[in-house]
Amino acid sequence: MPVIPGSSYKPSFLFRFRHINTIYPSFFRSFPDFPYKRERIFTPDGDFLDLDWTGNGSDRLIIVLHGLEGSAQRPYV
Repeated sequence: MPVIPGSSYKPSFLFRFRHINTIYPSFFRSFPDFPYKRERIFTPDGDFLDLDWTGNGSDRLIIVLHGLEGSAQRPYV
């Protein structure tokens, strides 16, 4: 990643290290509890897809896809 010349950003002592910036949030962040509505779609090959919906009545939509072994309950989603 290129360095931005003239940047005035100065991280605190602990966060000068890249690995700390990656690891710290996994231990100390909280996750909001969204009320999901699950919809299961069965496929012709006998498998299924689970769709988890949450919303507030807005007409906007965001699609968030997890990895092959993930789910909506994983912390990274």
